[in-house]
Amino acid sequence: MAYGFVGKRHAHRALALTIGGSLLALVWASAVSAQSTPAEESADADIVVTANKREQKLTDVGLAVAVLGGDALKTQKISSLADIAQTVPGLSFTPTANETPVFTLRGVGFYETSLGAYPTVPVYIDEFPLSFPATTSHSAFDLERIEVLKGPQGTLFGQNATGGAINYIAAKPTKNLSAGLSLSYGRFNAIDAEGYVSGPLSDKVGVRVSSRYERADGWQVSNTRPGDRNGKKEVIAGRVLLDFEPVERLRFNLNLNGWHEKGETQSPQYVATLPQQAVLDPDVAGASFSPRKPRASDWTPGLPYKNNDMFQAALRGDLDVTDSITLTSLTSYVDFKQKQRNEGDGLPAVSLDLTINRGTIKSFAQELRLANSDSSGTRWVVGSNFERSKVFQEVQASCPDSSTAAIFFPTCEPNYTAKQKMTNYAFFANIEHDIADTVTLKAGTRYTNSKRDADLCTRDIAATPDVGDFFYNLLLGGAFGPYVQGACYVINDQGTTINGVSPGAPGRFKSTLKEDNLSWRVGVDWKPQPGLLIYGNVAKGYKAGSFPAVSASAFTQFLPVKQESVLAFETGIKTSLFDRLINITAAGYYYDYKAKQLRSKTLALPFGILDILQNIPKSDIKGFELEVGTRSLGGLTMSGSFVYTDAQIKKFSGINAAGVAAVFDGTRVPFTPKYQVSLNGDYRIPVNESFDAFLGGTMTYRSGTVAVVGGDFAPPTTASAVGNPLLIDPYTIVDLRAGIAAPDNKWRLQLYGKNVFNKYYWTNVVAAFDTIGRYAGMPATYGASFSIRY
Repeated sequence: MAYGFVGKRHAHRALALTIGGSLLALVWASAVSAQSTPAEESADADIVVTANKREQKLTDVGLAVAVLGGDALKTQKISSLADIAQTVPGLSFTPTANETPVFTLRGVGFYETSLGAYPTVPVYIDEFPLSFPATTSHSAFDLERIEVLKGPQGTLFGQNATGGAINYIAAKPTKNLSAGLSLSYGRFNAIDAEGYVSGPLSDKVGVRVSSRYERADGWQVSNTRPGDRNGKKEVIAGRVLLDFEPVERLRFNLNLNGWHEKGETQSPQYVATLPQQAVLDPDVAGASFSPRKPRASDWTPGLPYKNNDMFQAALRGDLDVTDSITLTSLTSYVDFKQKQRNEGDGLPAVSLDLTINRGTIKSFAQELRLANSDSSGTRWVVGSNFERSKVFQEVQASCPDSSTAAIFFPTCEPNYTAKQKMTNYAFFANIEHDIADTVTLKAGTRYTNSKRDADLCTRDIAATPDVGDFFYNLLLGGAFGPYVQGACYVINDQGTTINGVSPGAPGRFKSTLKEDNLSWRVGVDWKPQPGLLIYGNVAKGYKAGSFPAVSASAFTQFLPVKQESVLAFETGIKTSLFDRLINITAAGYYYDYKAKQLRSKTLALPFGILDILQNIPKSDIKGFELEVGTRSLGGLTMSGSFVYTDAQIKKFSGINAAGVAAVFDGTRVPFTPKYQVSLNGDYRIPVNESFDAFLGGTMTYRSGTVAVVGGDFAPPTTASAVGNPLLIDPYTIVDLRAGIAAPDNKWRLQLYGKNVFNKYYWTNVVAAFDTIGRYAGMPATYGASFSIRY
């Protein structure tokens, strides 16, 4: 079967490179060393995390941290952002119409599709930032573990961590030669291949090279063209880690990683109409709603497409200034390129599609810090950060079948661009002081100064620029002459001259947003007895403001949101029972959430509702979470979690993302299920001296939530196949796995199934121009995998 979107020859070469390189490494390892078996993860071993930017046992960290170990990532087939969110209690993943991923943690999230928007839950690789969500899509491979830090992390991880932070810990070079390979084949002709080789180049240099290859056929089925499929993908990812210790007190760690992605963007399911004018286009009005099935959808033939690249170069240097003080430097550069086309309405008609969605991100970050020894009774770290990023995005919307086009401009091809430059610097300090053997006081603070320059434009570059002509000839009454193709036609409605554009005149919007803040954290850890930690924290965190990338008719839509803040109160407990047979963690939290940022709508006559960024004055979040896990007992290991989160808008009135104008006081915060439950079990039993048998399963439940502020208010649709289309229904997902493995896990053969009951669920609902569409979760997938390592 031809791959089409990359070409069979290139796909075969990529797969052969991953498999062949790993097999060669296995042969090499066998010939060179008989002592190269990597250390196995042990259920009895203490989990070490770097939540405080120093290595600590998880049980000693007075902070809510979820950890996914490397073996669990492989066994449970966790490799995507959606997989991670499905596994971590309190974390939600939302795909957007532009495929910019959004994480929401304990109700704190920023739903925004612009490339240049900072998240509230940033992602790091070994503490190096992937500052923008689009850069994070395919980095979760060959990992030791994933750490998810919950609650504001502004003091150590920066201002854009009001919800928390996710840190990928890459598997490191080994002291002895080792290698591994895993292969899997599953539904939709899905092939996953991952391999690594690791070992010393000399007594001072160690290296680890890893790669991952993924491909799959399209999984979505066209409602009107049964033979047409969408959603195929091909991803090639790689990482090179180099450890170098030139002298005794100096260490360097170089991390070169990146990925290349080609395929097709997901199409929404058309479930309701949201007409902007009195009469819908016949092609939209006559279209049938999508069946409520996981694979059902529709799209403009040949439209969905993506071709994206990410590269990161990161260098860490550690200098032991004295026996107890270390100077650390973290330098990183990220280069991202996006080239996509996105289906907007889930129809063969073109009510709203993005025929161009391209952009670039170039981001440089530098951190310097001093820290003393972990063994000191007073542990401190002081440092500074600098970041400079440049983001460009261009989007061409196509809407010839929209209700507005039929009245105002039949071609309907607005083009909008956003150029943004961000400069941030910060100074931070953190201290932990043991005032007794059982009591530790903690405090930290960070001052951040940020500046963002924006250059925004909406224009018409069509051969027949009827959108531009409409603005110049009708809305502006011909006062500025005929429209010149490519000119920015957005009208200054701010009552003051901006970038030389007078009130009432059309032109380019340029502005600068300057902000600063002081985030902080104080807390206390109490260990009344071995194996028991009780902690309490109070923290204040901030997220920087930003400008949107939107198709605008007036400067109002270009205005930025200001920085948001979260004041968080948290208390928790971590304990072990019955000689560490059972581990329990529990936490309660309350957040005072001010100026929450969101993408919403404004009424822009005569067109209807158009995109805008807004601040919600006040929200609050309160909740409780409990996690229980067991050490292996007779081959049985179990874990479970329960999360309760009550997140409410306390004060906000306006127009939500579905065009509903109301007072939204007391409504739910989007993408935040009130209840989340997860159960996981694995049973392993020796069969003979050669192999063990195992089976396992994971069940996750999420209660219903809403996709927009005020989602409980049904929008003014003329028709809907699903009642209120803004709701996200509760759902339960079950994954199963079984197989055989060597007693020392040197090889493993596994059968797996994800969403084995083929549950129909969705994680987002988007109101386009005349339509509302759901983004469905993956249907049942299943397959077999084999792994070997030496």
